[in-house]
Amino acid sequence: MDNEQPTKKFKRAIIVLSTLLFGLGVYTSFLYQESRTNLMGLEEQKANITLELVSIGDNYNNLITAYDLQDQALLAARARIQILLDSVKTARPSMAIIKRYRIEIARLKEERTMLFARADSLIQVTMNLNKRIDSTQTILEQTATSNDILTEKNKTLQEVLARGARLQALDLGSAAVIVRSSGKIVDTKRASRADKIRSCFTIAPNELAPLGVHTLRLQVINPKNNLLGDRFEVKENGATLYFSATSEVVYDQQEMDVCILVDAVEDDLIPGRYVINLYDGEQILASAAMYLK
Repeated sequence: MDNEQPTKKFKRAIIVLSTLLFGLGVYTSFLYQESRTNLMGLEEQKANITLELVSIGDNYNNLITAYDLQDQALLAARARIQILLDSVKTARPSMAIIKRYRIEIARLKEERTMLFARADSLIQVTMNLNKRIDSTQTILEQTATSNDILTEKNKTLQEVLARGARLQALDLGSAAVIVRSSGKIVDTKRASRADKIRSCFTIAPNELAPLGVHTLRLQVINPKNNLLGDRFEVKENGATLYFSATSEVVYDQQEMDVCILVDAVEDDLIPGRYVINLYDGEQILASAAMYLK
């Protein structure tokens, strides 16, 4: 009987110890599962924080890229987000760290709201300014076009006025003449009897033509293309012209009749067609032809 008592006590101790070990195992398993669940929850929160930071960073990237902004506050905020994102990726999650990141994200969102509102205001001001610049540029281009048109019209008008200001010679006619010893001049159709060539014309009245002395020059070219008369040379604006005779007239913008006599040697007076050109300076006023037998 004395041996049975310790045995019973030993069995009870084993049962109690087994119960305690089982309970400890259950408790340990529970703690492990709870720890694993908590860790998974922290990893999930870390992933969500990462996504939020990426989204906020994308907001900044899109705004800065779309409007080519160089605002230092925006650039600095974007840089801070990238630094925080790098920190989150390498951090071992814990409740304290997750809480700190949540606080930082809330602050970043508030900062984003403030900076984006300011950026929107600046963008609107810039767009309005660009519209004004575009409008001003359009007005300047239209003004330049109008000026070009006006300049072209003025140029055309000046050309018209310049043409209108020239002397106008009417009824240019020429004939071979015989000069009598008495000074009397008689027309002839025969080259062999002629002494000179006389060209007569009328200068028309013209209020636009300049008043004063005008030097009129005459070319008389015979059938052999030889120039009759004095054959003097005149250079006008780089061009060299040769003339048979010259006459200075005082023009008062009224109609006036003019005749010019051209000397000729006997060998130059031949039968055929003669060409007569009348000039005022370098401007040709009239051309005509005559025939001698």
